Amino acid sequence: MITTSEVVDFVRDTTPPPTALDRALVELGRFRRAARRGADTPLVATLKQVAVRPGSLLWSAWIDGTAAAAVDGRPAWVAVCAAANALAVDDGGAIEAVAIGYEVADRVRADLGVAHTEAGWSVQCTAGAIGAAAAAGRALGLDVGHVHHLIGLCATQAAGLAAAADTGPLQIGKAASNAVEAALLSRNGFTSAAQPLEGRRGLFALMSVPPAAAERNGTAADARLGAAWSSPG
Repeated sequence: MITTSEVVDFVRDTTPPPTALDRALVELGRFRRAARRGADTPLVATLKQVAVRPGSLLWSAWIDGTAAAAVDGRPAWVAVCAAANALAVDDGGAIEAVAIGYEVADRVRADLGVAHTEAGWSVQCTAGAIGAAAAAGRALGLDVGHVHHLIGLCATQAAGLAAAADTGPLQIGKAASNAVEAALLSRNGFTSAAQPLEGRRGLFALMSVPPAAAERNGTAADARLGAAWSSPG
């Protein structure tokens, strides 16, 4: 099971390999195409009607994330792509952020295990939220403390019911928006828990089986983030 500090160090210090960047480029392109196709869906039209500031970073991530999640051919982790797309200053930064966010989201999903999805959680909104936080932290170049609190702020908002199929895209878009909001809050001094992922009342403890049980069930993930960059797709 990964710790918050491991995620923070990974976001801050890791240079994604060329293969991961190539995959991230493909996924970012897939996201942007899906967001354009989904822009006129009824769900997105309704969301735009209630948007307070449609052009703001928070609302852009929510609207674009919802639009991309509402159509076929969307990327593997929509929330990661939406957060990176909203915050990165250029495509190079967005691609790096997507690569980092995908690896974190994949690893969190693995650590949460099968019990998490069997309990009815949507991993796109839970593991995806932490991946989106990682992407947001990388896109903004936040320092260690800010990334730590960013992860915590997203962990406390990581939620989404698999049964809520009709509102699934809305949940995924909100996960991206939450990551953008958390990144901006943490950069401006907002704080969170010390161990939001691995703590006694953290994400893994509340949303999955205990680590020892996960190991017995063969669901424990690799020991180190980035040890085997997984293919997003």
